[in-house]
Parts: sequence; structure tokens; C-alpha cells
Amino acid sequence: METVKGDLADLRSLCAVIEHGGLTRAAQLLGESKGSVSRRITRLEQQLGVKLLNRSSRAVSATQEGMAFYRRSVQALALLDEGATELRDTRLELSGPLRVTMPVDLGLSVFPPLIAEFSDQYPNISVEILLTETLLDLTTHQIDIAFRAANTLSDSTYILHRLINNLSVQLFASPKYLKQRETLDTVTDLIDHRILLHQRLFGARPIRFNQGNSSRQVNLSASIMANDFACLKQMALLGAGIAILPTLLCESDCKSGQLVKVLPQWSIGEQASLYLLHEGRRLLPAKVTCFRDFICDRFAAISSEV
Repeated sequence: METVKGDLADLRSLCAVIEHGGLTRAAQLLGESKGSVSRRITRLEQQLGVKLLNRSSRAVSATQEGMAFYRRSVQALALLDEGATELRDTRLELSGPLRVTMPVDLGLSVFPPLIAEFSDQYPNISVEILLTETLLDLTTHQIDIAFRAANTLSDSTYILHRLINNLSVQLFASPKYLKQRETLDTVTDLIDHRILLHQRLFGARPIRFNQGNSSRQVNLSASIMANDFACLKQMALLGAGIAILPTLLCESDCKSGQLVKVLPQWSIGEQASLYLLHEGRRLLPAKVTCFRDFICDRFAAISSEV
């Protein structure tokens, strides 16, 4: 099959010359010189191996072959322009599917009210949430936005927005549990309590507690272990013991009085940050930038309370 290898501007030049009856007028409309337009037509003729225009000192007209090729070119350019318009409108329009991924515990406790509010404000954007602890590749899985909690993120292929800078992990328990137990004065007193631990992060090794510039390691035996913070928080709410949890997951429960910080002067392990990630494209769809800005605005208020 014969293909056209020239610039699209060559096709537009041919169409302009035929539609406006001359090189001079076509050059004015295209913002090019008369010589540049002429060279574009010559290049097309050489590639196709046919004469497209009859040139004389007085006028320029299309040959039979040139007119046939012009009709096809007009149709092709119209389809391309239509496709470009659709892409532009899609990028600017606040509608369509939006795929978001986040850790399970955040998806069960922190983000539901935020996404519900966003969906209410932008009903034409349908949000699909993927809850997983796996760090999914955004391009492969066609994901628009990802949320990740980590000490550092080294993947430079994404644009990172830090939502919360210092995510601490602390001890939480229900008033019901604490009422039935002796008062805790220091972290070593935890040995005599029922402890709820994240299996992957705190299982089978000493736990380091930090207070200012000092730290202390304590070996704690778990009464209940799980691989999900949201599950451990529910156990703590039910009075099953003292849970080690990210403060972000427990703020609303502490405000309502359902959970209490235990030994609040102590934090656990290294502090992390919560990030919002998206691909590094210069022109993001409007639905993506809208969601990103909405979440960043909400967390600007939340971060001051964590």
C-alpha cells in the first residue's frame, strides 16, 4: 500500500492552494512564504509521483489527479482535526472515569468521606478505587492517582505531592479497655497488657519507642495480630487491647472519644509521609487535576491536626 510520508502541513498547503486558487493567498492564510508553500507542493508531487497542480504565471489549478487527492486529503484532515478536538475537550471536561489506588487501611477509614464529598461536587466524574498494598504501576494499570505512605519515594517518573509530612505511629485503646486495666506510666508497662500488632511491621522483633531524642526498645507479645491497620483499629474500638496505629487513622475516633492515645509522649518507629502521585505528563486531564487539587486542599487542613 502506498503511503504519504510528508508533513501534514504539506497536505494543508495543497488544500489551501486549491481552495483559494493560488499560492499567494494560500501562503497568507497559512502564515508562510509563497516559496515555502510551493516547496511543500513539490515535495508531495515527488513523493506521489504525479503532478498535482498546473502552474502558470497567471494562475494555479488542480490537475485531475490533484483534485482526486485533494478530496481524500480534506476528508483525512477533517478526521484528524475532529480527533484532536475530542481529545482537547476530554482533557478540559470534568467527566469520565477516574482510577485511584491506595492502601487498604486508608481506603477504609480516611478517604471515604473525602471521595464521597468529591463525588457529590463532581457527579460526572466516576471514581474507581483500587484498595491494595501492592505498589501498582500507574501506566500499566491505567491509574490516574495513587496514594502511598512511606519514609521516602525514589521513583522519579511520577510527580509527587506530599499531603502529610509527619505521619506518626502511636498507641491507642478504647476507654472501656483502659478502665479495666492499671494505669500505664511507661512503655515497659505495656508488657502486662493485651497488645494488637501489625504482623508485617511489628511482628517478631522488638519495637522501638521514641520520646524526643531518647528511644527505648521493648519486646511485646501480641494478643492479636493482623496484616491490616483498619482491622486492628476495629479491634481496639471493641476493647480488645492497645493497638499500634498511624495517628491519621485515629483522629476522628479520638475526637469522638471512642479511642484514647496511650502514652502520647511516645511515638513508634520512623515517621513517614503520605504522598499523592500521578504521571509526569505536562497536560493532565481536567478530571485528574481537579481531584488532585481537591485532595491537596482537604489535606492542607487535615495535616495541621495530625
